[in-house]
Amino acid sequence: MSDPQNLPQTTLDWLRYAEGDLRVAEGNLESESPSFHTICFLCQGSAEKFLKAYLISKGWELEKTHDVLKLLDYCLAYDSSFKELVSSGEIVNEYIVAGRYPGILKQSDITKEDAEEAIQATRKIREYVAKLIAKDKD
Repeated sequence: MSDPQNLPQTTLDWLRYAEGDLRVAEGNLESESPSFHTICFLCQGSAEKFLKAYLISKGWELEKTHDVLKLLDYCLAYDSSFKELVSSGEIVNEYIVAGRYPGILKQSDITKEDAEEAIQATRKIREYVAKLIAKDKD
């Protein structure tokens, strides 16, 4: 990640929150009794926050949305290369509702493989956003 001392505070705040969500998800996956639906929910929130950090770094006015695909559409307006992240966005986006409301997707239907896939998708979004934010600073 780029030097946090040179980032606008709001961008840095979003990056910190996103990193925290991802760190907790990764730690829970390694725990004795991981909660796969919670891991996926945290990954969705982390991906959302990484994208919001990028958008805010571009001067975007915060919109309260949890939809990662909608946020990727906004990112595409600044950089068309964000299309590379659509499949990662689709992976985590399904957990917007499933992680918040019991009964939408049964907890038992979310597997370790799903959680690992969500973590990988979120890491890809994180790395991409970090690269672009660092590039903009140069």
